[in-house]
Amino acid sequence: MERGVDLEWDDAGVVPEKVCPDTAFVFSKMDERTLGMVSLAPGELVLDVGCGRALSTIHLARKGGKAIGLDPSRKMIAEARGHVDDSDVSLVRGIGEALPFKKHSLDKVMCKGSLDHFLDPEKTVGEMHHVLKPGGEAIIAIANFESLSCRLGRLWYPIGKRLPFGEKNERQPWQPPPDHTYKFDYPLLKSMVSRHFEVKKTLGISLLWMAPYWGKILALLPRRVSAIILALGDRIARRFPSMSDVIVIKCTPKS
Repeated sequence: MERGVDLEWDDAGVVPEKVCPDTAFVFSKMDERTLGMVSLAPGELVLDVGCGRALSTIHLARKGGKAIGLDPSRKMIAEARGHVDDSDVSLVRGIGEALPFKKHSLDKVMCKGSLDHFLDPEKTVGEMHHVLKPGGEAIIAIANFESLSCRLGRLWYPIGKRLPFGEKNERQPWQPPPDHTYKFDYPLLKSMVSRHFEVKKTLGISLLWMAPYWGKILALLPRRVSAIILALGDRIARRFPSMSDVIVIKCTPKS
């Protein structure tokens, strides 16, 4: 049966119940770096595609823009309405593959961590190009399932599952969750974006997120020591996005 848009999706399982230092770090840095790439002049119109609870949408509005959060899920839009109390934030139910905006009507578009949930990510990227003004900017952040961590996880799995304490019959971190429609990596993201945009900046975020036993090891260390280790890994990831846990791309529409 053909897969359809999940109109009742929620983010209940996105963050695990027990958050290890590497998970807290990657989510924090993903917010910081992605939102930091969105520069807004007063009054500029910015769209947050796949906004979820619209927490990032609200942050964008506080940077001086007029922000629109778009999500197909009734649950997420309802959650977002509980957070939004700013006249500079609007919420719209819709899908990325058919953005309900006029051609060249938006100054910026951001898609943070949601492109791999869409039925047709490439069409979504084309829609971003369609609605952006000439000279506008698109900022896309996505989990990298060919990161160093994922590669190490796949190598270790045949050994680890034979150990008495190995995890069995559970989805592994290097396997995309069931609600992901695409398995993104650096070459795929860059190729998809480059069909519609000129890439201006690319950076990686974090290294070794959820690698075998990594989070547990960090949790045993003093907080200051684990923070230093995570920061060092992040510095490497910034220069080598193909190995990083999260990839962020900033681009402008091709004419």
